[in-house]
Amino acid sequence: MSDRAAYDVPWLTRRAHRWYTKRTYQAKDLPTDLLALKREAGVSISVALPAVNEANTVGPICASIVDSLMRRSDLVDEVVVLDGGSTDDTAAVARAAGATVVDTRRLISHVPPVKGKGESLWRSLSILTGDIICWIDADITNFDPHFVSRILTPLLVDPTCMFVKAFYRRPIAYGDMTLPTGGGRVTELLARPLLNALFPELGGVIQPLSGEYAGRRDVLMQLPFFTGYSVEAGLLIDLLDVVGLDGLAQVDLGARAHRNRPLDELSPMAFAIAQTILRRAEEWGRLEVAHDHPLHPLVMPAPDGIDLHDIDELERPPLGALNASPGDDIAVLS
Repeated sequence: MSDRAAYDVPWLTRRAHRWYTKRTYQAKDLPTDLLALKREAGVSISVALPAVNEANTVGPICASIVDSLMRRSDLVDEVVVLDGGSTDDTAAVARAAGATVVDTRRLISHVPPVKGKGESLWRSLSILTGDIICWIDADITNFDPHFVSRILTPLLVDPTCMFVKAFYRRPIAYGDMTLPTGGGRVTELLARPLLNALFPELGGVIQPLSGEYAGRRDVLMQLPFFTGYSVEAGLLIDLLDVVGLDGLAQVDLGARAHRNRPLDELSPMAFAIAQTILRRAEEWGRLEVAHDHPLHPLVMPAPDGIDLHDIDELERPPLGALNASPGDDIAVLS
């Protein structure tokens, strides 16, 4: 089902409202007996972690998943670390924690590999066996098994749900001090505003760039993958085309802590993400019509739902074009 609808911003913004209400799963509302739901659905589940030089964090994450979600409950059928070319002990640490480790550069050998998280995710589809595939970043410092189980829940309770994104609070560290919010700088300063302008129906997605998400294998096999920083933005937009907005959901993970990148490392990431969003908007025919469409509110997820922020920027002409004479309508300064 295609979502390449006409660029009717009020209608698309209303869709974002309805989607947020219907497809946002709060932690307190989630069922707990996921194993029964999995057996009823008759599906297998793979969890994969793309990793490059994450020896400090990948071990505890894998051990937690293996112990809690495989040995104790059989919810997860395989845990695979997707090594994109680590030069530290990432592979050894992951294996010791019970994960299978694959060098993603060796997968799909007839296609020359390039660097990038999206490249590892794309290649991983060739070897992951699950009907449902869950990807988790390998640099999380406060990982808990619910990071996986909650992401899986909408897919297990609703057969019409095809893909789930995580959302969470994002602490940020400044030296020895950690603030409870303030992370996700590229999300707040670039991704959300640009998506709002060109894909308003995605305005209810709280963390469009989150690295934790899960989808049904048959859907993921239909999607193109950008190879680097923009893989999340690209997938989100392309999913609109493949499954429609109502095929997506988001679920609360609480708070997520990870290694924050220095500010100067965020520019290449932001540039790549902007390129991808603009590229897709042009392909959808939205760039041209967006210029002529009346300004519309910025859709911002809030604790009680969605808030709309009217941000009106007028463009004044050059003052010389007004042909004003000196002294006309000029305030007297004293």
